[in-house]
Amino acid sequence: MTRVETYILYAYAAIILIWPLRWIALKIILGQDRPLTPDSPRLASAAHPLVSAIIPAKDEEAMLDECLSAVRAQEYPDLEILIVDDRSQDRTLEIARRHEAADPRIRVLQNDRLPPGWTGKTYVLHRHSASARGEWLWFLDADVKPEPGFLNVMLEYARSNNAALVSVLPELRCETFWEQVVQPLAGIVLMTSFPPRKINDDACPLAFANGQSILVTRAAYDAAGGHRAVRDRFVEDIGMAQKVKGLGMPIRLGITKGLISCRMYASLGQLVRGWSRIFFDALDRKPWRLLLKLLDPLVFCQSGHVVLLVAMGMLGSGRGGVFAWWLLGLSLAHHALMYAVFRLVYDVSVPDSKYVATFPLGNLITDYILIRAIWMCFTGKVAWRGTSYDASISQTGDREADEAAAGV
Repeated sequence: MTRVETYILYAYAAIILIWPLRWIALKIILGQDRPLTPDSPRLASAAHPLVSAIIPAKDEEAMLDECLSAVRAQEYPDLEILIVDDRSQDRTLEIARRHEAADPRIRVLQNDRLPPGWTGKTYVLHRHSASARGEWLWFLDADVKPEPGFLNVMLEYARSNNAALVSVLPELRCETFWEQVVQPLAGIVLMTSFPPRKINDDACPLAFANGQSILVTRAAYDAAGGHRAVRDRFVEDIGMAQKVKGLGMPIRLGITKGLISCRMYASLGQLVRGWSRIFFDALDRKPWRLLLKLLDPLVFCQSGHVVLLVAMGMLGSGRGGVFAWWLLGLSLAHHALMYAVFRLVYDVSVPDSKYVATFPLGNLITDYILIRAIWMCFTGKVAWRGTSYDASISQTGDREADEAAAGV
């Protein structure tokens, strides 16, 4: 082998070495962070504050019935449920009304506008949280399915940690091929920016919450400025967590197992649009932060795919000799180590996943999602839930929003 070929092998071996280190780090983290389960401690029966579940729903006919059935089945005695239909064009309102007729704890509210300066979800929650009577506000998405013991476990989790806001990472329900392939990898890209251990460290300013299910005290919500304070965010959950933690109030993020699940997106198009929006806003709409996230898979994942193809091409054409065989061996070791790490990653979000071996395809799609998010930083355009936004939406529309909230 030539000196250049030797240097190439050394450089590639250095890239590969990151993977056993990542495996060890993941094993340590997963071993220390015990998940919340249905068997986790529950709130004492004598200390049940009123909880107001608030569920915004825009064209959610596919998921709302299952979500409401699960919320109604909570083993928690002091619960009111507010469903806000946000200008839906499908059967969402019909489904909500049916549950309202069957359960006196449910109130169905309707939103008919979106003032300038607000994203759709933030306005709906700002306007209708005024109708909630609970000491705790439980904001949850219509695509989640909490198990019956969820509220008792989460309130005890909040009490034992003296937390003003608690959120969770649900298990993902992935029913299509693309969900199985992309969701775990997209999730790990986000969580590497918001490690749960740092989120749960009161001395660390980093904050995160998952809007699929957030429990926050009314006092903390009001002190943080409510959803008015995050009115222009596309990931209002992270913004809310930042506001609460910024006031010196503890927040907590729990990993769950068998306690709550969520089906975020049902098609490849929804996956791409949804995760592009999340990455764009979660990383502060800064292209350089998104570019750094893109460089990681390009250097440490895609390099393995490229080297494998190059080595096979060289050997297939009868060229390369010992150098090609070394490339082939290293690339196979690279893929084996990546598989071991991604096995852990997939199992956290999609237990017993049978699609771990598809991670090279998932890498490519995640790359595209990150590139799309970078492009959003330059175009300033975001489309979601049938609404097109200019990402530079101004902090306006307060008077109309306040009047609507007062009218509620």
